[in-house]
Amino acid sequence: MVQETQKSSSSISKTSPKVAVIIPAFNEEKTIGDSLLSLKNQTLTPYRIIVINDGSTDKTEQIIRSFSEVEIVNKESHESYVGKKELAYTFNSGLEKLSDDTNCDFILILGSDIILPKNYIYEVTKRMIEKPNVVISSGIIEGEYSITPRGAGRVVRIDFWKNLGLHYPVNYGFEGYLVLKAKSLGYETETYSDLIITTKRKTGQRYDPNLYYCYGLAIKALGYTFPYALGRIIIFGKRNPKGAFKMLQGFLSKYDQLYELELRQYVRKTQRENLLHMDQNFIKKIYNLLKNS
Repeated sequence: MVQETQKSSSSISKTSPKVAVIIPAFNEEKTIGDSLLSLKNQTLTPYRIIVINDGSTDKTEQIIRSFSEVEIVNKESHESYVGKKELAYTFNSGLEKLSDDTNCDFILILGSDIILPKNYIYEVTKRMIEKPNVVISSGIIEGEYSITPRGAGRVVRIDFWKNLGLHYPVNYGFEGYLVLKAKSLGYETETYSDLIITTKRKTGQRYDPNLYYCYGLAIKALGYTFPYALGRIIIFGKRNPKGAFKMLQGFLSKYDQLYELELRQYVRKTQRENLLHMDQNFIKKIYNLLKNS
């Protein structure tokens, strides 16, 4: 059942909605400057940019501070949380800055190595305003194929997120959780294949094989069925065979910090229905994922 949001799409300006950006950064001196410049050059510029400096030991903080309009949140982790559930804490420390913001319409989650096309924020928000039931959407990374909105480049209606507490749960798979939670509540999510995001660093470039164990824990926590989990593992295995084995170990582990039963039941039911009613479009999506992974 769809819940009511606090602000209807009719009350959001179609030409200049208020968009806040959250960016985590750990030792990103080589990329963060270009990412921030791509935000400044948007046809619809964000009215708030919040960067969480996650204990960087290089010149990341210095580069961030050279952009006077950027708000900085300093944390003291001193390690990369990519793929780990602790990364949710980093995002949440930025989201806390928006908890009392009554002007914000949308939140853009961005990676510190991401370059957006100039019309990205304008186009994504315009389409979401035109379709009020779409609460999460994104473009796609150049050279990749996405079925659901990806993490970096994700735009979320703030009122929808506020109804859930405006935070990521601190658990593996927290980014996927938000998308699945939206769908389980009757909302829609969309991926716009014509909005191409570029990245200064190929997805997974810094991933240690052991991090794939965390991805196995994520799909276990979310309630994936074994056929879907195996398919996901095969897709990841094309990039990193050792990582695929670690991912399988994570999925088959005794990890018990699972998401709420209702969500896991929704995930299993949806996946089983997809497998039972596979059509040409579903098979094509799987083929494209395998081909482009």
